Amino acid sequence: MTGQETIASILEKHPQDAAELRLRLESLTWLVDSRKNLDPRQGFISSSRAYIEHKIESISPQSFWQRVLRRYTPQRWVFNIVAPAILIVLLVLVVNSLVLSAQLSIPGDPLYSTKLTLEDVQLSLTFNRVEKADLYIQLSRERTTELVELALEGNYELIPSAARRTETVMIASLHALNNIADQYQASERPMLSELRETLTNEIYVLNLLKSSSPPAAHPGIELAIQTAQSGLMALH
Repeated sequence: MTGQETIASILEKHPQDAAELRLRLESLTWLVDSRKNLDPRQGFISSSRAYIEHKIESISPQSFWQRVLRRYTPQRWVFNIVAPAILIVLLVLVVNSLVLSAQLSIPGDPLYSTKLTLEDVQLSLTFNRVEKADLYIQLSRERTTELVELALEGNYELIPSAARRTETVMIASLHALNNIADQYQASERPMLSELRETLTNEIYVLNLLKSSSPPAAHPGIELAIQTAQSGLMALH
């Protein structure tokens, strides 16, 4: 195209290719017109550059303290203090819930091993002999209570291992009481009475449960009764 010719004049010169030439010439004309519309106005680039340079020059650099004060606003200070405190409170609540759940667990529960671990830690941190003997007696009562709960819930297969665990704690309780027998007689007497009462009650309840339980559960319950009777005889 010379710029003076039109699409119609060119098609007249090449009638045999008119259909194909029309599409191509119309497309080329549209591209040329679109390029003209997309060209920036005169002076647009230079004015935009000048505007950006002016904005950069107008921004003054901030000092160290300005940056610190801008970063640590009062709202941010409050957030930095409150957020860790909330996380700590939530963590304490979760830990307390887990500890409470562990303390209420019995053999066979998921947290029962955690309960035994916490008891071992408590024993290792108790250095006073009277307090340690009292703690052992509390653990003996806890073990005997677990035996009764297992029988009540029908978990007879767990009773033998629980009875052996009870026997171990009971022996440790008797040793702890012997260690304070000479020097702490006033403290020993109520502890002995408490342990004797616990064992007597356990034997009574286990005998009742044995009479109402299936024959398959009798060996485990009988083992628990013998364990309690052995502890009671040792106290006498």
